[in-house]
Amino acid sequence: MALSQLLHPKSRQTGLLIDHVGDETIVYDEQRQAAHSLNRTASIVWEASDGRRTIGELATVLGETLHIEPNDSVVEYALDELARVNLLENGPDGGEQVSRRNALRRMSFAGAAAVALPVVLSLAAPTPAMAASGSSNQNGQGQNNNNQGPNQQ
Repeated sequence: MALSQLLHPKSRQTGLLIDHVGDETIVYDEQRQAAHSLNRTASIVWEASDGRRTIGELATVLGETLHIEPNDSVVEYALDELARVNLLENGPDGGEQVSRRNALRRMSFAGAAAVALPVVLSLAAPTPAMAASGSSNQNGQGQNNNNQGPNQQ
């Protein structure tokens, strides 16, 4: 991968279903059959990663949008999280990954609010075969099969 690509992260757009719910972005990866919920910070970084902006420029976009001091560590952490779930065409710069603890420490020195910490939650979607292998009881949700509690047989 060219050095210019590593310094200019680009969000992956192919093979994804994308929806916005409030401040969050829900991304379904059709190939990996996984859904990801990006909080506002991660959403801003992902959507602004167009392959032309540097990490510093992404930090400026994030800072202006959230009305906080621009902070490269927050962007680096977001890019690490996005790369972890395969939502970038080109991963972060290959350097040391930014841990949540280090990002928080750097944010506190820069005066950024901890609310700006990017979060990516993921959930694997069941395959059609997994979904079809369920119980013949169509209303089996919440059914207690451990012979304890109110549904005891």
